[in-house]
Amino acid sequence: MVLGISLFAAGCAVTPPAPPAVPSIPPPALLKIPESRRPLFEDEAGTASLRTAALHSAAYYRSRPADETYVLSGDRYTAAEMAESLAFFAQLIDRNPSREAWRAAVRRHFQAYQSVGADDRQTVTFSSYYEPTIAARLKKSEIFRYPVYGRPSDLIDVDLGQFDPAYQGARIAGRRQGQNLVPYHTRSDIDSDNAVGRKAKIIAWAQNPMDIFFLQIEGSGWLDVGGGETLRIRYDGTNGRRYQSVGQHLMASGRIPKNQFNHAFFASYMASHPKERQSLLNVNPRYVFFRIDRSSASPFAVGNIGVPLTPGRSIATDPKLFPKGLLAWIETDQPVFDAAGRKTGTVPLKRFVLNQDEGGAIQGPGRVDFFVGEGDEAHRFATNFWQKGTLYFLVRKK
Repeated sequence: MVLGISLFAAGCAVTPPAPPAVPSIPPPALLKIPESRRPLFEDEAGTASLRTAALHSAAYYRSRPADETYVLSGDRYTAAEMAESLAFFAQLIDRNPSREAWRAAVRRHFQAYQSVGADDRQTVTFSSYYEPTIAARLKKSEIFRYPVYGRPSDLIDVDLGQFDPAYQGARIAGRRQGQNLVPYHTRSDIDSDNAVGRKAKIIAWAQNPMDIFFLQIEGSGWLDVGGGETLRIRYDGTNGRRYQSVGQHLMASGRIPKNQFNHAFFASYMASHPKERQSLLNVNPRYVFFRIDRSSASPFAVGNIGVPLTPGRSIATDPKLFPKGLLAWIETDQPVFDAAGRKTGTVPLKRFVLNQDEGGAIQGPGRVDFFVGEGDEAHRFATNFWQKGTLYFLVRKK
């Protein structure tokens, strides 16, 4: 904050500093939905994966202090109530009710809250993420020469909620400089100027820098290190910088037409402009660090609540707005493909999901990232999924 100082010519008196501005209170991210406006809750996918995901979230809430409170559109719930709500939902699944009985039970027992979205129609934009496999080696060579960095030893994470409840859910990252905490190095500092030096272990060497960039976007994946061996690579922190979309930058500058932009077009553009590549990647200052996980304890990525993500049932949202672990309902459209893998259109996607992750690009009440697992089909889905829709959260009525 800059305080203006005025000197009066007559007496050189100094005006008192203006009082600090009262911080604006952000509008609520959720709207309590009356019975008449609730969706039908007819899930188009199987229930086995849903039960698994729901019990994972229930376990998360049981790990929290029982009296920890979560506020949804003015309604307060404890962690114990959240855990019970999810356990009850799993019990409903176990009863294997008819479609009509299921719909009636959900409507009778659960309160729905809708995300305010990005406009007055509560529109939410859906994207998708998956776990890619990239070619890499554990030793540097002429071909494999781009470093995949582990977490730097000087990277400090700060949970601001520990200092002031007003910042609950907000986190920053930085490094110590004297007695101060300063922002951590940017992507440009790290990739172009080798700012991390010996502070970050190089855990692997990739063949293509775009593979590393996309791996950072997805947050976890696999390294194909040759000889038939693959290693799981997991998220291990970021430099704390805000995510900036390179694709949006290319469209804004007119280098990629908005109506042609997709993952494949972006990758093709970057491959055909190698001299511009690093400067374009530096548009996004956010950097993700990784660790190799040899335990194989979880078949899939682990989300921000410490449980395995369930393909087709886990989503990422903004943790500053929506409580982690919540049961949710999404309505949007999903791509369909022909036998050759070409997108031929879309069909409705309506299902229950669990809010179990977050992402650097997933900010605000109008964004959701939908997890689809690993492999070629997951890659095809994730790189062709960008749709509008609606988002609801559900908690058992008291």
